[in-house]
Amino acid sequence: MIEDLKNIIEPATRIHNCEFWGIEVLRGKKRPTLRVFIDTKIGATIEDCENVSKDLNYEAEIDNILGDDYILEVSTPGVERKFFNTSQLHDYVGEQLKIKLKNPMSNMKNINGKLVDVVHESFFVNFNDESIELSFNDVDTCILIPDYKKLFEDKNNAK
Repeated sequence: MIEDLKNIIEPATRIHNCEFWGIEVLRGKKRPTLRVFIDTKIGATIEDCENVSKDLNYEAEIDNILGDDYILEVSTPGVERKFFNTSQLHDYVGEQLKIKLKNPMSNMKNINGKLVDVVHESFFVNFNDESIELSFNDVDTCILIPDYKKLFEDKNNAK
């Protein structure tokens, strides 16, 4: 289902010069929510989100997958972004990640560590002075822990 939705949504994001970042389908009590995350090189705007949302509202194929009563949310991944695949990590080497594993590894299910490398389908996180190799097949969630001090300094330097 996720792959089918991705195949429908990705072209709609490209039409608006946006990058498809990922999707989540949340099962609500009454109706499901389809969350679509988009980005651009300079950061997606509210207008980008609105344009993609308008196009997706006319995609009958989504109705065929989720039914005709669902909630559509289109947004950016934000500063504390969730990663959906290994290829998204390349620009974040040196940054801190919060990772929740599907299954415990060495009695650990949660890892907060620094991303040190991305090689093919693997990525390496420095945790407790040890480099751990992971694959997205092992990961439930992987979220950026932003360095707010650096973000604030970068913003002030841009002025």
